[in-house]
Amino acid sequence: MNRRWWLLAIGLGMLGFIVGSFGFPNPAPQYIPPLKVTGDVTRTIKLEDPRQMGELYDLSYQGHKYKAIKLLDIIKAARPAGNPEQVYLLGSDGFAVSLKTRGLGESFITFTAENGWEAINLNHPLNSNAKMLQEIVIVSDGSSPGFGVSIINRDRELLHITPGQLYYHTLLDYPCFEGRATLQSKGKSYTSAVYTRRKLVKLRELIPAQAGDRILAMGAAGEHRYLANRGYIELRDNYLSYFQPEEHSRVDNLKGVIVNPPTASIMDCYYEIRHYLESNERVLVIVIDGLNYRQYSRVTQKGYAPFLNKAPAALMASGVYPLEGKVWRAALITGRPPEENGVIDKSDQKLAAGTIFALAEQLKNPVLLLDPGFKELNTSPKPLPINGQSASGKPDEALFDLAMDQMDQDYDLIMLRFNGMTVNSKYSGQLSDRGMTAITAIDTKLERIANKWPGRMIVVGFPAMSPAGEFSCDSMLVPYVHVK
Repeated sequence: MNRRWWLLAIGLGMLGFIVGSFGFPNPAPQYIPPLKVTGDVTRTIKLEDPRQMGELYDLSYQGHKYKAIKLLDIIKAARPAGNPEQVYLLGSDGFAVSLKTRGLGESFITFTAENGWEAINLNHPLNSNAKMLQEIVIVSDGSSPGFGVSIINRDRELLHITPGQLYYHTLLDYPCFEGRATLQSKGKSYTSAVYTRRKLVKLRELIPAQAGDRILAMGAAGEHRYLANRGYIELRDNYLSYFQPEEHSRVDNLKGVIVNPPTASIMDCYYEIRHYLESNERVLVIVIDGLNYRQYSRVTQKGYAPFLNKAPAALMASGVYPLEGKVWRAALITGRPPEENGVIDKSDQKLAAGTIFALAEQLKNPVLLLDPGFKELNTSPKPLPINGQSASGKPDEALFDLAMDQMDQDYDLIMLRFNGMTVNSKYSGQLSDRGMTAITAIDTKLERIANKWPGRMIVVGFPAMSPAGEFSCDSMLVPYVHVK
């Protein structure tokens, strides 16, 4: 080899050394494995190029120079749900590093040909510099309402857990059978089975529940499933699902679980009304906004609702998710959960299931609807207009006066809603003097209505609808009273 070729070889070698010292194997790597950013984030990220995050920082560490991304910039880009407390750096070799977020000011992520995605933590011990990273998991303090999964029973909240917090528990790397295929070739059969790997935790390892317990699982898309408690909580990037391998069934994007749920549901109202109408009985249904089961128990025991206290004891009934007034109304009048009736959020108007009003029309039963909230749904009949308030100026008075006037007409089904509790307790609290005065006023109206109405009468509570959509005993469990 002549002198010119020797010089060219030396030059190329020097160029490779310089490029390598800045953290890249070459100016345009042929393949960079993805680095996922998951956990308690509203935006999952898949890093496939160090330049993907924008500005790169020049970093010198142990005699080498790198182009790196600040770890805090990655966390910010993923839009944490709640206050991020912890970060897990997970390597392809099973090695994992846990770091508190408050000390990440000098923590970086870079990519090298030798170590793949690599963490360089200048303020942490040397063993925190994980290599061959596959995933960055952000763990929050759980302060973001409506994010994660809440597990309750009929008495209390058992657990609230987020996707990131699931890493505090032992995750099972579960091979899930997906299917089998067979090929015939030259008189022989060749069979292959396909599996997917899932990150799972047994539900009863998270809460004090037994294998024989029943659960009611609800998902973000309005799923409403009664199941045996033999399944798993499945981690899926930045959300959790409920998975039962034996049936291969799943409630995707799980929002809440009720362990040993009550036997009654607000959807029972549809079937009870149908039964009464088909039996030629008249029925009146009153919805009380802002009245959950726990509050019903308090106000009846403390004497704020003497009429309800004298009525037959309320059944505890479960509601539906999402926690939105329109969603609950749709479930009440169709007897179907949101995923089946088509009303899953406040933007939905068209019902995909028949209503009790449509059935009443088929049976030639006149219907009166006194709930302004129903104007947001494509129902027939439309609610009767309620103009202003009565002379007293108090909430619900105009609706009550109209109901009493119309009760002498030949309506077989009347549905009305009182929202005075919600209005009066919005700023002062449900257990405030204003809140208690409101329930007493409604209780008095119920007694007067019951004395005048000749048919069946049902009272159903609706919780105060929270914009955050928190799944809790107070939001999901309501009273269901057969007044007469």
